[in-house]
Amino acid sequence: MVQARLLFSIALHGRHEIQEAQKMLTQSTQLALHLGMHESSFFANESPLEEESWRRTWWEIYVVNGYMSAIWRKSGFNIGKTFSDLPLPCEEAAYLSGSSPTETISLGEFDARLYADEERRFSSFCYRIEAVRILARVLDLNGAQDVQWAHNEVQSVDNALAAWSHHLPPEKVEIINTLGQVDEIMFQAHMIIQYASIYLHFPRSNLQHTIAANADITCGRRDSHVSPTSTPHMHAIKATEASKQLTNLASLRLPVENHSPFFINGLALSGVVQLSACSLHTCDCFHQHRDRVLLILGVLKSMGRIWPFSQLVLQQVKKVAAKVFDIFVQAPMPLPQVSNSASTEQGEMSMGHSSSWLDTLDIQTLQGMMNFDTEMEYTGPI
Repeated sequence: MVQARLLFSIALHGRHEIQEAQKMLTQSTQLALHLGMHESSFFANESPLEEESWRRTWWEIYVVNGYMSAIWRKSGFNIGKTFSDLPLPCEEAAYLSGSSPTETISLGEFDARLYADEERRFSSFCYRIEAVRILARVLDLNGAQDVQWAHNEVQSVDNALAAWSHHLPPEKVEIINTLGQVDEIMFQAHMIIQYASIYLHFPRSNLQHTIAANADITCGRRDSHVSPTSTPHMHAIKATEASKQLTNLASLRLPVENHSPFFINGLALSGVVQLSACSLHTCDCFHQHRDRVLLILGVLKSMGRIWPFSQLVLQQVKKVAAKVFDIFVQAPMPLPQVSNSASTEQGEMSMGHSSSWLDTLDIQTLQGMMNFDTEMEYTGPI
């Protein structure tokens, strides 16, 4: 029942049935705590493979609670404060093969890797759990009553976000290996880190006073403005860079049916940041921001065939994008250089008279022109 409620809560979120999703997640979490799944003694007399299955269940509850706390703008991450001596999950390939892990790794051992002389191999789940732990620190900051403490802690959390990537082993930096196999867990881990960075810097930046930042976009709404710890401009740069990196995940052209519906929230927030930056930047950056937004819209459209929530977000982001880009379409704007001067003139005339180009754009056709690798092998969790 714990696993069923957890999976059901994720599916309900993808359908934008938020209250029911919260209810199912709460029930799953409370039942897991009541059973003592967060304690290693829970697995007495279980086979190694069954132990691993229950470990994964508990840590998935941990991850989903953390990410949904950010999505639903909860200031605290209560389950993150629950003590657990449960070992971390093993690598996905070992679990899918049916072989039991030869050794278990505690959270303390994983943290101690930063000071070890030799590098140990850890599963992708470990890095995703660490990403959620950092996200939890961001949640504590944005909901803190002690303003001075939060002010001093922002740089510390920002350092942790940057350090996470630097401490990744080479095989975890790339989400797709040389054989074209995708590590969906690391995909989610990278997504959470970039989402946390946006969540930290966006409310403290000068991007807050734009059309996009104040638009009614589900899961893309900005938090109330928070006093910056450096210049608002610097926070804007970091939020925009995180948005760029999150959009780069979408550019990998992976089968969207393998993505968690939580990716919809990351795309929406990334789109808001890109549109906000476009409103403040010069025309020189227009094409970069526009192309990222077009990519976000395309992935949302594809995910909308699976998740109704994505359809809703797609329409909301498109509406705001049309307003933001219409300002640039009507204003003089440098276009990309082409060899044929006549083509340039024709392009300028077309852009100047098409204020509704975004609504008529067939994003699916555009995606079909991108030489998608249909033979890519996926080995992530099902």
